[in-house]
Amino acid sequence: MSEIRISVNGLPVTLLAGTSLQAMLKAQSINLDSVALVRGGELVPKSQWAVTECEADDVVEIFGVVAGG
Repeated sequence: MSEIRISVNGLPVTLLAGTSLQAMLKAQSINLDSVALVRGGELVPKSQWAVTECEADDVVEIFGVVAGG
């Protein structure tokens, strides 16, 4: 398989082509229950993480979710 490079929170990350957003988060040891994910400026619903593949040159931002009021 070929490798692709993406940016995660401003840092370069190399992945295998076909890696899902969910697999990328797990590989980064990120708790899936406490984050929101923005890809290319668009919020990606958690329900789509497992079926959305990372693409070369993606820009991904990961935000911690904070509850409160």
